[in-house]
Amino acid sequence: MRTSHVLSSTLLFALATACGEAPSDLQLGAVAQPIVNGEDSDASQDSVVYVLNRGFSYCSGTMIAPNLVATALHCITGRDLGFFECESDGTLVNEEGDGGKMGSLVEASKISIVSGANIVGVEPVAYGKQLLGTGAVPVCGGDIGFIVLDRDLDLPLATVRLDYGVKAGDLINGVGYGQTEEDGSTGRHTRSGIRVVEVGKRTADEPTISAAPRTFQVGEGPCHGDSGGPAFAEDTGALVGVYSLNASPQCVGASVRNVYTSLDMYSSLALDAFEAAGAEPILDAPAPAEPEAPSVVPESGCSIGGEPASSSPFGSLVGLAMLGLGAVVRRRRA
Repeated sequence: MRTSHVLSSTLLFALATACGEAPSDLQLGAVAQPIVNGEDSDASQDSVVYVLNRGFSYCSGTMIAPNLVATALHCITGRDLGFFECESDGTLVNEEGDGGKMGSLVEASKISIVSGANIVGVEPVAYGKQLLGTGAVPVCGGDIGFIVLDRDLDLPLATVRLDYGVKAGDLINGVGYGQTEEDGSTGRHTRSGIRVVEVGKRTADEPTISAAPRTFQVGEGPCHGDSGGPAFAEDTGALVGVYSLNASPQCVGASVRNVYTSLDMYSSLALDAFEAAGAEPILDAPAPAEPEAPSVVPESGCSIGGEPASSSPFGSLVGLAMLGLGAVVRRRRA
């Protein structure tokens, strides 16, 4: 990824989508490989399912209602994305060709869902009934969609964070059925402690950075085939994003950048999907309020309520202690 000044139009090189190509014989298990440097995912993560778009791709998704799956939009459309480059504003570098452009939604019944950590030889447990997406064309932005299923499934459901997002430095847990660093074993894998390194702009007034609007970037973890797979907030376990693409030529290494689409930025679409499914979301806890910063008088040291603190060492220590004791933690909905 080429990086320039934070205010410039930095290019995000998306050399391959995070989906895997569907095998011609559609044999499950022939294409499922784990997240890089991850570990086996157990039954506690059975909310994460395998999404097969017959004839096009295989992906990952998350059960957020008994009959509703959140995934990436390009997992439920009907076009091979090929190779492409994304600008930092979420547009394609080359608008002339078809590379990086998502097609129309496929027929819902062509989407099948397989559950469980090991999917080798396992039959689908449900099929698509209705598909919802952002309508975005470039995969660089708006890459999120929802699958309303033809039946309810008895699987764990993920909580969703719809009213606030992640920030740089937050930790997520990535889960998916995608490619491993060894291209070896099959099944669902997970990796915890993945750090958010950059969050894209939320409004037009914010300066442009390398992360596209309404996305966030992480380092090593997810890889090809993990498309649509969840980013779970490590502190609450809530779904905060879906995996869209690898912005690096490889999946392993310190320079790797992977892109998730932020769920909260598409909360209206998510609520439409819940309505179509006849279900209610299980919401994450409200965002914690930022601690209120005390007023500061530079020439006199710390102060409380605008009153200068004592200039003596003892007075400064007392002031700091009172600041610690007086901190108030509140929670609010962003």
